[in-house]
Amino acid sequence: MVAIALAIAGCGDSNVEKADIKKGGSAAQAGEDTSSVQTSSPHGEASSSPTSAAGITWTAPASWRVGGERPMRVTSYAIGPSGKEADCAVFYFGPGQGGAVDANLERWIGQFGQPDGSESRKAAKIDHHTIAGLKVTTIDLSGVYLASMGGPMSGKSEPQPGYRLLGAIVEAPEGPVFFKLTGPEATVVKALDDFQQLVESVKEL
Repeated sequence: MVAIALAIAGCGDSNVEKADIKKGGSAAQAGEDTSSVQTSSPHGEASSSPTSAAGITWTAPASWRVGGERPMRVTSYAIGPSGKEADCAVFYFGPGQGGAVDANLERWIGQFGQPDGSESRKAAKIDHHTIAGLKVTTIDLSGVYLASMGGPMSGKSEPQPGYRLLGAIVEAPEGPVFFKLTGPEATVVKALDDFQQLVESVKEL
């Protein structure tokens, strides 16, 4: 089983082959390419067939429901029961686009506040890994989600307490691919294993 031991930013072994989000536990600007949106099964669940972008492929958990096409996303997945859903967005900007890994991590961290007023940067668990020969950076962060779940065009920006972020930034051959899962803590906790499996499934085409 892949083991990602997430640590504070700047720590971690870049040669680690596997990841266990649960042992410590990523943030992109909105992507543009929606041409790779995955089709759903008759039951609305994600197909076990991999999806691809930027020269890599991955397999979504079968229980995740594929969302409709949304601007600036490769694809989206809905996780958990109605009313308590988490959202996993996949972004890819194009070759040479998307910004530096650290800049995206800082932007994601800036989307969370802490109930006690402390810095979210200190609460974030970040690590660096190599999975199937690809550099992958992961992040796990809980707190008050300050960004809109519907994206910058939704007009909804009410703070959401008790939220959690799991993310992974994959440095793919044709540019970074961003996996960003956000939602209520209880839903995200139940999705930890599935998210781990998605990260572990990443490989070059």
